[in-house]
Amino acid sequence: MKKLLFSFIALFAGIATMFADGAPEISFEEIIHDFGTFPEENGKVSCTFEFKNVGSADLVLQSVKASCGCTTPEWTKEPVKPGEKGVVKATYNATGRPGSFTKTITVKSNAGEKRLTIKGEVIPKAQKVEDKYPFEVNGLRLMKKNCYFNTIYFTDDVNAKKDAKAKPQSKTEVIEIINNGKEDIKVSFENGNPKLVSVKATPEVLKAGERGSIEVTVDPKDSGVWGTFKKTLKVKANGKTADFDITLYGNVAEDFSFMTPEDKADAPVLTVGNAISLEPIELGKTKTFKFKVQNTGKKPLIIRSSHCDAEGFSVKAPTKPIKAGKDGEIYVTVNTANSKAGKYSQRLTLTTNDPNRSTFVINLVGEIK
Repeated sequence: MKKLLFSFIALFAGIATMFADGAPEISFEEIIHDFGTFPEENGKVSCTFEFKNVGSADLVLQSVKASCGCTTPEWTKEPVKPGEKGVVKATYNATGRPGSFTKTITVKSNAGEKRLTIKGEVIPKAQKVEDKYPFEVNGLRLMKKNCYFNTIYFTDDVNAKKDAKAKPQSKTEVIEIINNGKEDIKVSFENGNPKLVSVKATPEVLKAGERGSIEVTVDPKDSGVWGTFKKTLKVKANGKTADFDITLYGNVAEDFSFMTPEDKADAPVLTVGNAISLEPIELGKTKTFKFKVQNTGKKPLIIRSSHCDAEGFSVKAPTKPIKAGKDGEIYVTVNTANSKAGKYSQRLTLTTNDPNRSTFVINLVGEIK
């Protein structure tokens, strides 16, 4: 009986000790702060979440993390005694972030985890003409100077162009412009690729403050351009030439979408290895190599274009169609004057009328000693 009584006393003593030690408890006055609507020009905005330790032991904030880098938290680092207060400060950087936002801050402490929220809406700052139209020549400002045409498909087959499956045979990109000067501006161009590129300004003469556009059209017909291309043209304002280029990027490929299975079965077939090994060449020397490609199809194979973008590499491919069952020779000249010794692997791209290998990449591998 005495042993049982002693056990009960020990149990109650343990419980009493536990309550005497106590535990922290965190209580925030608010867990959501709405900044409302404010202008982007305000930059950084801050709010403070105040909390109180309503427990009976010291409260320690172990970590405070924001949901993204645009929000920076600060917080009370020292232990908060029972009945005392601390803060979590959240700063949101609105610069370059127009529009509504909702961000969270996760607070971990020895009293558990709490999540705070900040939200609001940023009114975008009024954009200056210089910001929207960053490229300038003689008072004329352009919104961009690069045009990306991706792939433009082309075929000489008149009947194919009437086919519903035929793809567009040309593409147009538009560059927005504005006259930011005080006088009328006549817009003109230096176009070094008139067979491939046509360009016009609308209107041709812009009054002060007037907006317009430059239309750049790429049409491969009669241009002789196949495969990837990078072309440039210059814009003039009242006769003054810009110190920057308008650069056009794209790829011209043949349109095979209208071909039937029977057409493809009768088509030319390019046969060549994926990699060509070239003999070693001495550093500082120039050497020409050749290798063969074969047409194993039924119609003449036309190599539309051949190019290697590597410095010091030039390519010459057959200009005449390769008849069915015949070979053609491709010459690669390597100039190592500006090269370094060592092994190399360069890409040679062929564009052909083989519907299954219209663009084919060959790796040229070798060594400069």
